[in-house]
Amino acid sequence: MNTTFRSETLHSWDIYAQQLFHHGHGQAIWLPDPDPTAREVQIGDVGWMREGTFLQLFNAMKSEDKQPVLYGVPEEYTPFDPPNLIVSGPQERILQRFLYSRTVREVDVSSGASAGAPLPIPTVSGGASFNFKCGADVGAFLVFSPKSYSMDIESKRHVVNYIRANFTHWLAFADKFGLEKKDQDLFFVCGTTKTSRWARAAFRGQYKKKQGTITADFSSAAGLNLSVSISNQSLPTSSYGAGPTRRARSPTLSTVVSASGSPDAEGVDEPIDQCIFIHYYKVKRRIWGNKVMKAAAGPHDLPSPDPDEGSVDPVAEDDSGSDDEGRSQEYFDPVNELLDYILENSEASIAIASDRDLYALFKDQEFPDDVTAALYELQPSVELDEHGVGTVSAAIDFSKKTTADEPDSAYVPPETTADSSAHPQEGADGPSRLESPTHGGDDEESLRKMITYGAPTSIHDGSVTALTYSADGKYAASGSEDTTIILWDVPTNNPLHKLSGHCDTVSSLAFSRDNEYLASGSNDEKVILWRVQDGQEDRRLSPGVPIHTVAYTPDGSKLIAGAYNGSLIIWETEGYQQLRVITKHLAVITFIVFSPDGRLMATGGTESDCYIWDLETLGQGEPKSVLQGHKGMVCSAAFSPDGNRIVTASDDGSARVWKTETGEALVILHEHTGPVWTVAFSPDGKRVASGSSDSTVKVCDSFSGERIFSLDGHDSMINAVQFSPGGQFIASAASDNTVRLWNAADGSCVATFNEHSDNVTTVLFSPTDGTLVSGSHDGTVRIRPLMTI
Repeated sequence: MNTTFRSETLHSWDIYAQQLFHHGHGQAIWLPDPDPTAREVQIGDVGWMREGTFLQLFNAMKSEDKQPVLYGVPEEYTPFDPPNLIVSGPQERILQRFLYSRTVREVDVSSGASAGAPLPIPTVSGGASFNFKCGADVGAFLVFSPKSYSMDIESKRHVVNYIRANFTHWLAFADKFGLEKKDQDLFFVCGTTKTSRWARAAFRGQYKKKQGTITADFSSAAGLNLSVSISNQSLPTSSYGAGPTRRARSPTLSTVVSASGSPDAEGVDEPIDQCIFIHYYKVKRRIWGNKVMKAAAGPHDLPSPDPDEGSVDPVAEDDSGSDDEGRSQEYFDPVNELLDYILENSEASIAIASDRDLYALFKDQEFPDDVTAALYELQPSVELDEHGVGTVSAAIDFSKKTTADEPDSAYVPPETTADSSAHPQEGADGPSRLESPTHGGDDEESLRKMITYGAPTSIHDGSVTALTYSADGKYAASGSEDTTIILWDVPTNNPLHKLSGHCDTVSSLAFSRDNEYLASGSNDEKVILWRVQDGQEDRRLSPGVPIHTVAYTPDGSKLIAGAYNGSLIIWETEGYQQLRVITKHLAVITFIVFSPDGRLMATGGTESDCYIWDLETLGQGEPKSVLQGHKGMVCSAAFSPDGNRIVTASDDGSARVWKTETGEALVILHEHTGPVWTVAFSPDGKRVASGSSDSTVKVCDSFSGERIFSLDGHDSMINAVQFSPGGQFIASAASDNTVRLWNAADGSCVATFNEHSDNVTTVLFSPTDGTLVSGSHDGTVRIRPLMTI
């Protein structure tokens, strides 16, 4: 992968890391056992690699008195506990328990499993052998048992900001102990994959096209026993190993599960403390002459790159050095190549990158052997923030598994019992929300900020196409192009029911006023009513046309559906008898919204007109007024709190405020340079917010049209914008995969949520202001408590 690594100069641990990196799990750890002088490897660890072992310096997510090693902490130490931190897991992610390098061919498992399939490894007794053919002179294997579990920090921007602010203190702290570490020697661990027992091997020699055999014995409770032979010659013992080899078998230090994979079952108790892979961030600062640029320097602080002014190329004069064997560094790590790419292709004063960035960049192709060449061929863009920090633009997928098979529904252990409260866990019933502590303490205050928001990944198998809250904020529902609906309990952030009944995309959802029913509309020409209490289908309505949107009237007396052919279908909710079909619209009805006082309804869609309806006279089939003036489709609309005005968004690039009684245009806003997709009124009616494909949100005076401020920060089209019911916040969702929370008073960004891996299409505040929910093309729903903001 890194072309400076020649196989003849690599140690076994380098070959092992190099040959398994393409699997996407990060840096492979040659010796997974916890260091006897420290605790097991955890997310938040800052440390370095030595001979394939990760050594901890300190843990950035723990207070000074709870450090895993006895070194202490750096000066001016501030723990990493930002609000809104996304920590996922633990979850089973590697479903294939026999991993091997791409140089291995024709793998045959004696039990009859096919190559690449999850290996049927006995957990307590028995053994297996694997025959293979070498496709090259180097290769590597990993076998583990009984399962592996991963935890990940998903909030990239939080990590980058923390590293930028603290990295120089880390280096000084390492120097204090005479470690003499260079920039890229230090790792910040953002993900761990752990198991109970393992066996691994790495080989190098004249092995191409030769046959080999691996024999693994699982009868040892202490670990896996392994032997490897190629061409009937056994590999030297330095080339393979099994473990655990030095575990202190104390259940008070590590999470314990039985060999059967569940707690309190009969069998051998086995801590899940053997760290076989880490995901990580690294840093490299730009060097000009003999001066290292400080992490906080911005582009304007950089000296000129003109050689005549005495500056030096940051890569040509890299201080990383080389050893006698010609290697450019002490261990294999392609992230160093990404750091060089960032510095060479930007004016960044400091580059920060992760192994996950590389996996995201090359997700649509086989991971390259020559990372540098592949980067220059791909030419990913480099983002430069206000501090001069350079990172690559990459959409990281935290849901990736090694096979398409579903994991067993087994007990999922926390990362450690010694300090497990630091990371809220996702158990069999879904993610849990960390409530406010009942007693004081600085530690608990930091824990309250570290909440695992949102649903487990891959809840839906397709894009989230519909999202709604119940009127009391107790429930939420999500619909998807995979035809399913998830009903959520908002206070606990748990999925209650998965509803299956439609045979096409679920386009819209609406709760009845009394929360008894959830109505779903679909392209399959059906509206289904579901009982909220038990998730069962109550009845089906058959309008005979594909449905794009459904809504209950505020008084709960009617259910209204907007169809793809432009018709409005109305049912009374007493017995769900169809009352009327209104055919004023000529094209798809994409929205139905009601005034807060329940008097009026607005409908619109792919035509340029918006209709205002008086709900008392709706049965007559004639609108109260027609809003005419847009020169493109009307994308969305929102009423003012008193119902006397309404704001509309159009792809003609404008937003307009109208008088609902007469349809008169009161204010025309031309604030954007592209189509306007979404609009919202503030709770006091004094302002309107609009979101556009130009990636900005504009907030204007709803009476004068004067711009109050522009919310800039998204990198792509704004799909949704909303004021919180209390008026404190504005939320925006965008196609850059993020949700942003803004201070409605001054327009400052309060938080950026980057846990989605694809376009975020919808964002909604709960009616009670307690949570913020979003849905994305990645199939996930995230429900975020706002108590920590």
